[in-house]
Amino acid sequence: MSKLIAKIISTILNPLVILTVTPYILIVKETGDASKAYFWTLFSLIFTLIFSVIILIGIEKGYFSDLDISKRSQRPVLYTAAVIMSLIYIVFLFFLKAPVVLFIALFGLILGLIFMEMINRVTKASVHVAAIAAFATALTVGINYIYVWTFVFVPLVAWARIKTHNHTKRQTLIGATMGILITLTVYVIFKYIV
Repeated sequence: MSKLIAKIISTILNPLVILTVTPYILIVKETGDASKAYFWTLFSLIFTLIFSVIILIGIEKGYFSDLDISKRSQRPVLYTAAVIMSLIYIVFLFFLKAPVVLFIALFGLILGLIFMEMINRVTKASVHVAAIAAFATALTVGINYIYVWTFVFVPLVAWARIKTHNHTKRQTLIGATMGILITLTVYVIFKYIV
């Protein structure tokens, strides 16, 4: 039963799900315009769905073993595909004059992918935990400290990833650390330097 609960948590708090809701929250915070936030969320969802299809095709073709890309040796292909999709997304954002906050979030995503690839050369880090840690950090420091409660999802996702045998405690700790540090770095860069 606990393994089923862990699988459900892993699915609901999947990085792609987090990427789907993030544009709405960020744009509402920046612009206060819910209709603009809906538009950009739906637009971003198209890219998330395309990336999901790429993963499914990768599984079918044998590039990936499963939806979690559990094998460390397969992750460079995932990270490369994600960076390419992000760069294509940036081009669309530029030409469609997207809110600046989406460019900042995408910068953080690309930076995170680069660091995850570097870490992947040594050990596997939990992208699930990194994503939820980054999300909680962005909400807390970027929107309002009242969202500090969202950090309860970090150990919950870590537990789920360990329970489903996708990661070790060390790998979830690395993921959480990376998510928090990269988000804080991006926040400081764009809040105080740029």
